[in-house]
Amino acid sequence: MYIIIVTFDFILCVNFSLHYNEGDKGFKMNVFEETLTKILKSSIEAMGYELYDLTYFKSSKRGKLTVYIDKEGGVSLSDCEVVSKHISVVLDVENVIDESYILEVSSPGINRNLKTKKHYEDSIGKECIISLFNPIDNKRNIEGQIISVTDSGVEVKNEQALVYIDFKDIKKARLNLI
Repeated sequence: MYIIIVTFDFILCVNFSLHYNEGDKGFKMNVFEETLTKILKSSIEAMGYELYDLTYFKSSKRGKLTVYIDKEGGVSLSDCEVVSKHISVVLDVENVIDESYILEVSSPGINRNLKTKKHYEDSIGKECIISLFNPIDNKRNIEGQIISVTDSGVEVKNEQALVYIDFKDIKKARLNLI
């Protein structure tokens, strides 16, 4: 059994299960989220949307699957509803979640989390806040404009300087547009 909740707009859902894997020079999700991504990605893309991110949290009573979708021009409440109905059928057929869960479909919001190299590339020229595992120049948070992205990191320009940050040093990052 599951409950479908369709939400829209500015949901902040922090998930630290995504981490940088230096061997593959990229980001990795936990195995369960990776499985869900493989199942849902092509289906969501066939509908004309991008699977921006997903998170799955398990609690003692039920799980919560939050699917973030995006498309050119933004996502409406109607978009979230259509995708929610579609992927709930896909999840029922695939039967990968063996507990009751809540399905939530949302836009990533204006101050969206940045978790993949593509997220950073799509955000070049935009303001962001990056939290670090280890401080750079005694700062654990770097605020500035994303200037460039490489395979291993991101370059951010703040008021003082141009700062290069390795992906493996990033604890959390999000856009800072409002």
